[in-house]
Amino acid sequence: MGATSLVAGVVLLVTSLAPMFVQRSDSALVVAPLAAPASIDPEPSTAGVPTPSIPARQPAVVAPRPEGPIDGVSFVLRIPVIGYSAMVRQGVGANVLANGPGHYPTTPWPGSPGNVGIAAHNVYWLSFNRLKVGDQVQLVTQHGVFLFQITRSWVTDPSDRTVLVPTSDDRLTLTTCYPLWAGAYATKRLIFSAREIGGVA
Repeated sequence: MGATSLVAGVVLLVTSLAPMFVQRSDSALVVAPLAAPASIDPEPSTAGVPTPSIPARQPAVVAPRPEGPIDGVSFVLRIPVIGYSAMVRQGVGANVLANGPGHYPTTPWPGSPGNVGIAAHNVYWLSFNRLKVGDQVQLVTQHGVFLFQITRSWVTDPSDRTVLVPTSDDRLTLTTCYPLWAGAYATKRLIFSAREIGGVA
């Protein structure tokens, strides 16, 4: 009697907890449905298992170009000469920069006219001490790849806001703490300026 009750209790527990460990097909990993689900015939066929019909191909819908990031991810920053690649997220708050580079929200979106600004903690950009004038920087967005070429670098004070002022030309400004090796003890800012040299759609 006791063994039967124990087995029944275990079966009840397993069936109650099973949904918690089985991933559903409609979980958050699914971005959007590809098509509306087909209706199901309430009366099962007695002629065997029916072959599902393939829905007709729908014409592609072109979405309008967004003005900002999608799902918090802005674009990818790549610097081939040093083998660097990182996702750039929107914002420059502590919660964003703790995980990598961030896009200054007050500056244009890549591909728009003006001065695009990106910041990162120096611990993420230690290899940037090898960058030189003429090196190429790529910003990869959902709309294309925008190419920049570094024109200069310099060290300034943290209070210097002139590096992010709007410009009439299309450029990229990268900012980080300096010295790069000093971590949280860095007292200056290292700036890289790059001009746009083209794009690949």
